[in-house]
Amino acid sequence: MGIVYLSGSATKPVGDGPKIITHICNDIGGWGRGFVLAVSNDHPSAEVAYRSWYQENPEWKATPFALGEVQFVDSTKDIIVANMIAQTGIFPKKGRPPIRYDALHKALKKVAHLAMDFDASVHMPRIGCGLAGGKWAKVEEVIKETLVGIPVFVYDYEPSGGDASVVPWKA
Repeated sequence: MGIVYLSGSATKPVGDGPKIITHICNDIGGWGRGFVLAVSNDHPSAEVAYRSWYQENPEWKATPFALGEVQFVDSTKDIIVANMIAQTGIFPKKGRPPIRYDALHKALKKVAHLAMDFDASVHMPRIGCGLAGGKWAKVEEVIKETLVGIPVFVYDYEPSGGDASVVPWKA
């Protein structure tokens, strides 16, 4: 199927049917910079759930708060937000960026299982390439390995204010 690149916001996914919005979270409970601000704006239950998960609320205890884990949060009738822990801390350490590709691989495999179970498409910004410091070529490789056969949409944010979410991205 491949990846479809769009201009717009991944928090407002296009298309019909169930959709999973995926994004990377850190393993220290921090939420407040980068793409999560847009997630909080459009899908506030995702932030509430993440903070509760970090604080070991019994509702989320079945899934450990650890690298490679995913918290699936129902947001609307057809949108699930996947809080994927694939970043350790928030700053580079000894020249190594916070992103952990092995954790991303593990988390995206879990997203793939849910997407297949619900016949859902997967939507995301260029995950891991902002504050997490990842390289898109490597992230794209992980996406292609884990989300085989699943419609994947990657959004490049369009700050113009208009809903440009269906305009194909051009390199």
